[in-house]
Amino acid sequence: MGSKGLMRQPDPNHQTNELRALFKKYLEKGGDPESYHWESITTDHGLPHNWIYDLFQSSEGSIYAATWGGGLGVFDGEHWLTYTKKDGLHHDAVTCTREDQDSRIWLATDNGINIFEDGRILDGGLVGKSLLNLAIDQHNRIWAGCWRAAQTGGGLFQFDGTRWRSFSTRDGLPGQEILKVFEDSQGRIWVGTYEHGMGAGVGCFDGQRWQNYTESDGLADNCVYSMFEDPTGNIWFGTVNGISIFDGKNWHLIRKKDGLIDNRVYCMWIDSHKKMWFGTEQGLSRFDGENWLSFTTKDGLVDNLIRAILETASGDLWIGTYPYQRGNGGISVSRFDSMKRLKDHVLDLLPEPPPSGRLPSGQ
Repeated sequence: MGSKGLMRQPDPNHQTNELRALFKKYLEKGGDPESYHWESITTDHGLPHNWIYDLFQSSEGSIYAATWGGGLGVFDGEHWLTYTKKDGLHHDAVTCTREDQDSRIWLATDNGINIFEDGRILDGGLVGKSLLNLAIDQHNRIWAGCWRAAQTGGGLFQFDGTRWRSFSTRDGLPGQEILKVFEDSQGRIWVGTYEHGMGAGVGCFDGQRWQNYTESDGLADNCVYSMFEDPTGNIWFGTVNGISIFDGKNWHLIRKKDGLIDNRVYCMWIDSHKKMWFGTEQGLSRFDGENWLSFTTKDGLVDNLIRAILETASGDLWIGTYPYQRGNGGISVSRFDSMKRLKDHVLDLLPEPPPSGRLPSGQ
């Protein structure tokens, strides 16, 4: 673990001061224990598979683990329940889980969408599409990002409750292989692209047209895995070459040289202690606006490739890993009895809640 100063840029004093002022609005230096103790959850403890693609907690408290190859794991606080193709899943590779305004859980899989409702797995559509990410917007519309363009066509899909609408590069979408779908507090839909690992940047849809951004605009890399909106409205992008922060006009970069443990950033989260967490290919980094802490297997993590971060309603931090190696991986959990619940989150982080009234979005 280490602690480093922030940001070395061509104009270091200006950039550092600017970012420090930004972070002080919603991040807090110190204030919680610097010692984190990690427990492991693997298949030995009931997890259906050790390759974790997504972690999500529903409004009724269950934790959903989307696994690549083992189906869906649902933890009720005591036991794990497993759902696979034999229960109605379109595929045992589950990549994302989200809850709509009717308390239905939507599941993205490698072969379409399912809905989890009243303990049953139902068909949600898009069978045949390899889906990586979901977002449910403030109008309760479902957005699904597809990849594997060569096999299943790729693209972005929107469900309005009646029918699916598709978006492609012909409509202004920056690329056909979508890694991340995200709605910001203004109701705009953002997508991050893969394009066979080369990326095509990010796109922002305001309901009428697309505005796309690439490295030439200031993005750290065109391959974008994760997005996050901070409490001041800036959009963060986790790429394969560091983090970009976009304030609507200017771009700021955070990379390994600034304190991040690795430049490949797969997920991001802000916790109720006003700390930001970044999951990378080489471990987990925590940032308090000034200092960094990083964690690897040497510090107790079950694996170093971090694919998902979740702070639960009880304040526990869950870290999902995806090691690409059989037998490895699982979930690491750090428990904090003193951590505030998410219902207090908005009071601490947002002096004035965003128009949607929602918390800042993680990952």
